[in-house]
Amino acid sequence: MTEDILRKLKQIISEELDINLKPQEIDENASLFEEGLGIDSVVLMEFIGLIEANFGLQFTDEELSMEPFTNLTALAELISRKRASQ
Repeated sequence: MTEDILRKLKQIISEELDINLKPQEIDENASLFEEGLGIDSVVLMEFIGLIEANFGLQFTDEELSMEPFTNLTALAELISRKRASQ
């Protein structure tokens, strides 16, 4: 299930955010921020909204801490846990 989530997250980044990468070029263990994919705070807010819409979930304030958003692997694990608890 996590692989499907990772695939969808890469698709969202590639197709819906202003990131010039193809899904296969995105390293799921790279930082989402400056030193990795280069996502800034404005793009991060857009990304969060797209994740919530695409996966039918809503993040709590606690979940919006930076830790789950360090890389796509951590984010996919959070999404998987949230979906399992619904």
